[in-house]
Amino acid sequence: MIRKFLLYFRQAFALMKEDKQYSAIYIAGTAVAIASAMLVAIILNIQLANIYPETNRDRTLYVQSFFVNPGATFARHFGFSPEGVDELFRKLECVETVSVSASDNFIYDFKACIELGKQELPVCVNFTDDAFFRLYSFRFVAGKPFTEENVKHGDKCIVITDVLARKMWGNESEAVGKSLLLNYLPYRVVGVVKEVSPLLRKSSADVYSPYSVKDSNMHYIDSENRYQGDLVVSVLLKKGFTRQMMLDELEPHKARILSELKSTTGIDYQWEIIARPHWAESMIMFFGSASDYSTSKMLLNLLLPVLLMLLFLLLPAINLSGMVSNRMESRVAEMGIRKAFGAKKRVLLGQVMQENLVLTFFGGIVGYALSCGVVAAISSNPMFLTFFQRENDLVDSVSVQFDMFFTPIMFLIVFVCCVVLNLMAALIPSWTSLKRPIVESLNQKK
Repeated sequence: MIRKFLLYFRQAFALMKEDKQYSAIYIAGTAVAIASAMLVAIILNIQLANIYPETNRDRTLYVQSFFVNPGATFARHFGFSPEGVDELFRKLECVETVSVSASDNFIYDFKACIELGKQELPVCVNFTDDAFFRLYSFRFVAGKPFTEENVKHGDKCIVITDVLARKMWGNESEAVGKSLLLNYLPYRVVGVVKEVSPLLRKSSADVYSPYSVKDSNMHYIDSENRYQGDLVVSVLLKKGFTRQMMLDELEPHKARILSELKSTTGIDYQWEIIARPHWAESMIMFFGSASDYSTSKMLLNLLLPVLLMLLFLLLPAINLSGMVSNRMESRVAEMGIRKAFGAKKRVLLGQVMQENLVLTFFGGIVGYALSCGVVAAISSNPMFLTFFQRENDLVDSVSVQFDMFFTPIMFLIVFVCCVVLNLMAALIPSWTSLKRPIVESLNQKK
């Protein structure tokens, strides 16, 4: 089998050398088709794949809380208080890590400088906790993350990116232990992490600070209900556990808290806890509501980009099909002779398909490289960034990482695109040509 494939591979190269114009046009057409489809695939990959530092997206849930108080002017309250997080999530057996951030990972704009009067840089600050660095797999190039004690006491200590460290002190190691002024208040740098692309909106920032540095009382919204606040919870599930298993484990705690609130406040609260898997957090832009995570809705959300990819492959395939048909016309006599010596149609069809697959793979490689270059070139474009619902990076240009483009899933998508394009472009004209009777084929070139 391998020997036969190598034989077809060598023959494909021989045909490429024989008709260089045909090969060049075929590869170029394939490259454009693959590049168009891969642009969609790369955007989906950035949204959904496990990419540094969000390497556990498949086990991460983003949790929101909605209290309904029928007697209040504003009936709905969003988020958890620190006490609510402790009472609900810290004790769950299915949870590996629980991290909280202020206001849905909202990135606060600050001015940063080393000393008063020196050049100021606009930076993004994410107010979070020490568990944030366990939820996401940050690579520390110097120092270490702030601790639980730092969060508990509201210490003004921060973790910054290597890009910001180089801009301020020239290198990463110089930053640790130094003081950085954020809006003219001093914060001690305890660690430096490798920069995260702002395309990864959950984990990206220039500065990470304990959320308790801000007034801790602001995380409690209602004095009567000490469990509701403005903190958003991110949960990393243990391997083997599911979202539904976590929600089921939450139910007894939720019922106990509601009973306690009714007895102490006299208010019959209604309480909805929504846990979004990462794919749902990223894909609800197309169909369905944020609380609907059924398999049918997931498939529906993926339907639009998949159809778009097929459309990008289909249109060039029509043109390539015409080229293959013309090429087969020039090989009719060759195929007739081989059939006269006993070659079966399925063997000849397999050979033609494999020869075209070789050309398709060359075009696929060129198209993949082209699509990666296009994404890298437009990654700072505001229209492109709207796919990721994030602002432009305030410190540096938007960076792109190698694993945004190359993952096992992306390789599989490229392979599938090449096979689909090859089948659409070459199968019908090849089969039609090989159906001709042997006599007609032999007389074609007379």
